[in-house]
Parts: sequence; structure tokens; C-alpha cells
Amino acid sequence: MVEDRMSSRLFSLLVRFGFAFEPISPRFVSFLLARKLKEWKNKRLIDDYKTKTRRIGKFHYKIDMDLDLTPEQAKNMVRRLIVKNNQNY
Repeated sequence: MVEDRMSSRLFSLLVRFGFAFEPISPRFVSFLLARKLKEWKNKRLIDDYKTKTRRIGKFHYKIDMDLDLTPEQAKNMVRRLIVKNNQNY
């Protein structure tokens, strides 16, 4: 009984604390996205990229990605998407 109240209080504290960082999440998302795209660029899966993440409202974000691909890279990306989608069925 005491443990239930303590875990309930801890959970509510964590939820309130977690939401305090919500306004900075676009920066975190941009960081993670740029990291993955840089990895793809180093593997020559893409030629170049630009990203921009904006907070539109609470829990609403806009992510703009501009990927530069050669024709061969585009074919490989489409091929991978088709194969991956067909494996799900």
C-alpha cells in the first residue's frame, strides 16, 4: 500500500518533469536525424542533406528534409523500400 502511493507519486513526478523538456525536443530530434543522415552520407547512400525541425505547438513538430540523391542512389532507395514492404506481407 505504501509502495503503491510512492510509485504513483514517483510516476507523476517523472511525467511532470518529462514534459518540462518538451520544448527542446526539436533540437534533440534534429541531432538524432542529422546523425543518421551523416552516417548514410558516409556510406554513400545519399549525396547530401539538409534538415530543419520546428516546434509548431505542444507535441506538434514540422520536420523538413532535403535529400540529394544520384539516380543510382534513388534506384537503390526505391528498391530497398519495395523489398522491405514486400517482406511484411
